[in-house]
Formats: sequence, structure tokens, C-alpha cells
Amino acid sequence: MAALTLCPDPSWLYAGLCGYWTPFFGGRAVPLASRMNLIPFSQGDSLFNLLGNMVMFAPFGFFTALLWRGWNGKRALAAGLAVTVFVECWQVLAGRYFDVDDIILNALGFLCGYGLWRLARRLVPGRMEKFYVRFNEEQQ
Repeated sequence: MAALTLCPDPSWLYAGLCGYWTPFFGGRAVPLASRMNLIPFSQGDSLFNLLGNMVMFAPFGFFTALLWRGWNGKRALAAGLAVTVFVECWQVLAGRYFDVDDIILNALGFLCGYGLWRLARRLVPGRMEKFYVRFNEEQQ
């Protein structure tokens, strides 16, 4: 996922495999305003793009709930927003497109992952307890 979100262009992988390389922050100069969409859902994205952004971040919401005690919906949403804002701001520096839709949908994906964790915890509570991180009293 890091290659898809943090690298300048997904074609960098193909370029490296084919023997030519472009600098990370290289590329043609494009005005910053033309690489940003700050109006939510104004681009008419496809259903594949909308669902893909949510599905891509759902595992993070699920697995962070397994790792940390006291994880709740507010924390899942805050973590999802923090991670996706970082990713989108990094994409501006890497010469990619900043889209507020991605921030909203990725954070919702994080929250959906948390919801799946809650559902799994209710349906199979004995199985979910095996995955929680436990600390010795000496480590606390």
C-alpha cells in the first residue's frame, strides 16, 4: 500500500524493473492548485474508486483494534484521519494529486475496519481474545 500511496507514480516500480529511473521528487512542474481537489465529491468518482479507498484502509482499523486496549470508534476515526491527512500531504510533495475525497473515504474505511472488529468480537469472542496483546506486570 505504501507504494500505491506514497510514491510519486505507481509506474516507478515498472521503471525500476525496466532499467530506467526518475528522481523521487522529479517530474514536470505543475501548479499546485491544479493538483488539488478541496471540494468533497465534486469529481464524480467511480464506485470502484469510492469502495477501493475504503477497503484499502479497513485492515488498519481492524488490526489496530486488536493491538490496543481501549480502542473505540472515536480513536479509530481520529487515527484514520491522521494517517490519511499525512498520506495526502505527502502526495503533494511527491508530485501526485491531493484529493479531499480520499481523506474522507480512507478515514471511513478505517472506521469500517473497526466496525468489523466489533462485529467479529461479538460473533466469536473466544477467538478474538487470542489475538490481543498481553503484557507482563513487570513490563507495565
